[in-house]
This record gives sequence, C-alpha cells and structure tokens, in this order.
Amino acid sequence: MGKITILSQLIWLGLASAQITKLPLIRNTNDLDNEFAASLPAPQNYTLTPWPEDESHCTKASMDREATMSLLARLPPSARGIISDLLVPAYLEGHTIRYIAANSAFLCGGFRPAAAVKLVATAINQDVRGSLMDEFQRAVAADTCVSDESAAKDLKKDGSHAWALESGFIISAYLKLVKPSLDASCMSNQLKLLDPILNKYWDTPGCPNKVAPELIKYKGILFPDGLESLDEASPISGAEPTEVIQWEKAEGVPEYCWSFAQQERGDGKVYCTADHLSVYNVTYSDCPDQDPWAICRCDDAQHSVKTMTEKFGRVPAGLRSRVRHLLALEDTRSHGLQRDPWNIIVIYGDANDSVYMHESSHCADRGFSSSEAFLKAKEQDTCWPTDYSKSSDADLFAETGVAYLYDKSGKTLRERGFDPSCLSNGLKALGDYVGSEFAKDSRCFKREPNSRIIHPSEVGVTSAEPPSDMAIEVFP
Repeated sequence: MGKITILSQLIWLGLASAQITKLPLIRNTNDLDNEFAASLPAPQNYTLTPWPEDESHCTKASMDREATMSLLARLPPSARGIISDLLVPAYLEGHTIRYIAANSAFLCGGFRPAAAVKLVATAINQDVRGSLMDEFQRAVAADTCVSDESAAKDLKKDGSHAWALESGFIISAYLKLVKPSLDASCMSNQLKLLDPILNKYWDTPGCPNKVAPELIKYKGILFPDGLESLDEASPISGAEPTEVIQWEKAEGVPEYCWSFAQQERGDGKVYCTADHLSVYNVTYSDCPDQDPWAICRCDDAQHSVKTMTEKFGRVPAGLRSRVRHLLALEDTRSHGLQRDPWNIIVIYGDANDSVYMHESSHCADRGFSSSEAFLKAKEQDTCWPTDYSKSSDADLFAETGVAYLYDKSGKTLRERGFDPSCLSNGLKALGDYVGSEFAKDSRCFKREPNSRIIHPSEVGVTSAEPPSDMAIEVFP
C-alpha cells in the first residue's frame, strides 16, 4: 500500500488549489430572485434628510429613489445595519454590479428586491471570510455539492472558494426566508457553518451591527482630462541632446535595463530579447559637464531614440538628475513605471510628456509623500490634480510634481487656463521640499552611478529582478 502524502491528503479532502469537483445545488442563485421578493416583508417606514448641496454630489441612477429606499427598508434592522452607505449609479442597460468595501455598498445599474438579500450576503461574506475560509474549505470538502454552477466551475478551474462562500450565504438566506421544499443536504456541512452566522446578522433585535459611514470631503479635479491636457495645450521646451552615442553590443547592458527587458508580457514572451536591446549615452545641452545618461531602447518600441531624448529633455535638469536610467519598450497601451531605489523609469507604448515627468517625479519623492507636511497639505487642499492622483500618496506627489513643473516652466498654470488655488498647499509643500529641481532653470548635479554592466549571453536572466507585485502605472 502506497503512502498518503500531505499533498494527496489535501487532494483527497478537496483542499488542493485546483481540480476540486463538486456538483451544483441549483443552476444559478439569480433563479431565486422571484421567491426572495415574495418572501420579503413590505418596506418599513423611513424618513429622508437631504444633504446640503455642498456636501453631496448626485449621479444619475437607473432606479428611482423609491425603489432604492425600499430596497433597504425591506430588510430587518440588524441585517440592514451592516451596510453603512449605499451608492446606486447608472450603468449599462441590463447589467448590474454588486460590490461592498468597508461596509460601503455599491449597487450599479438596475436591480430587483432580491438584491437586498444579496447585498447582506456580500457584506457578511466580507466581514467573516478571512477568519472563516479555512473552516469553509473543509466543509466544502466534506460535502458533495456547492451552491450553483458558477461556484462549481470556480472550484474546478482553480480551486477558488470565494463565490462558493458568498453564494452559500445566499442559499442559507433562501432556506431561512422562503422555506422551500429544496433538498440542500448535499451541502449540509457548509450550511451548518453558515446558518448561525446569517442568523446572527438577520435576527438580532435592534440595530447592533450598524456601522457608521466613513465620510470623505468631496474634492474636485483640477485637470479632469489628465495631465496630457497640459502637453497638448502648450508643450514646454527642453534641453537638446548634444551627443548620442550607441553602445556596441560587446559593451553589455546596464543591469536594471536588462531586468525590465526580461519581464514577461501577458502572453508569456519577454518584452525585449538581448539582440533587440540597444543602449545609448546621451549628453544634454544643460548638463555638458556631467556624465551622460545611459538610455536603453528595444528595437520595436514606439518611441524612437530621437523621441525619447526630446521628451526626457523636457524634464528639468535637476529632476532629470534623479533618474539613473530610462528604458522604452513596445506596448499597445501607453503607461510608465518607476522603480525605487533603482531610479530607473520605464516607458511603455506612445506615452505623453507628462508620463516621463510623472515617473521622474517619483525619483524625487524619497519618502516625502508619506511625510506629515505633505499629508497635511493633502487634507487642506480642496481638489486633486487628476483622478489618477487618488491612487496613492506617492502618485499624488508625482502628479502634483508635473503640475508644479508646468507652473514653473515659463508659462504658469493660470496662463494656461487653470486655477491652481485649490491645490496651493500641495504645490507649496512640494516646492518647499524639492521645488528647485522642478524649475525650468534648475541645474544638473552628479547622479548615482549607472547600474553594473552585464553581458546577457553570460548571465541569462539571473540579473537583479524587480518585485513581482510591482504595478505598472496606466494613466486614464
């Protein structure tokens, strides 16, 4: 008799990460909508207190106010309490999105009364899934079915239990509210685990689960069309490259360029092979006494060497001196990336000037975006530079940096048709910290040395690797 290894035990129990085969209890949990609607009580009475116009901003919704209020009013107080606030915007006809984040509910598009129960199921799932998932996986392994076909397909495809857990709460609610003649014994272990949790949220008297919404002051967008609107309206002039010298292949490649060139695309192919990667020494007119920049380019990149050097030359000399290497790669989308502490910036596709400036600005951050001074300025300002600047404090710093750069380029933001007073605190904080490097007349300074030179034929892909969770920035 062979050994039962730990892996084979997991497979036997149904806990391995893929190929878990379970039957579906029903075709689709959406098929229960009509019965849910018939079982819910009439809406409770409610009162509405409109927010002042300067504190709220409306969006056109697919469902009217009565339908939206009734959705929550048909729930018992304890179940309703898990939802702190609800946003119901318009969406594509015939489509609905249900999402919960930190007890804030998002119900996009049209919906049926059953959506109230599903919102609660989604919210409960979010509340408990972290602590419950291991136990739920064991319950699934002990049962012969899961809620519906989608849950069964996810398990079989990649072992994902996420929808099985959320839809398990929907089945639990269905059995509780509708009391149908449905034999759910094939998922009895799951229901034994989920029923008490649902009952706690559904049946507790009063509203003990009520979570207060997190209120965030509305802030407008200074550049609603993105920073590329500054590029298009009035591009700035920059330093000219006075010398561009291509490296011989035998001279090797800067290690950081090679590492990013070897990153895989979505199709599994690398961005650039050694025979297509070229390196150039570039000297600029405003930095004649400094070492040239080592700029790397893949042969199929949308930006030519001429385009790269021109756009990089529009980055002021001081800020440009923060950048160690520049690499251009081919991509169907236009985006960029900067890597700390390497201070290499990577340009993908046909990116605008502002992408070069944004990624260069990251190199000047050096932790200031998380400082008390910058975070205080963020709170005091009444607008964001761009929608993308909401992504993180580091991106807010970089987007503010591009705005500051244009303001100090010889033609102010006001002269370009933008009133930056709503961003005055962030602009001042950045200016006090490192503004001299963003000014048009800034001076070069000695950069960090190039990364070590490697020869791809000798090292293969064993050079320094960027972190696997690094995010490429795609600007909307």
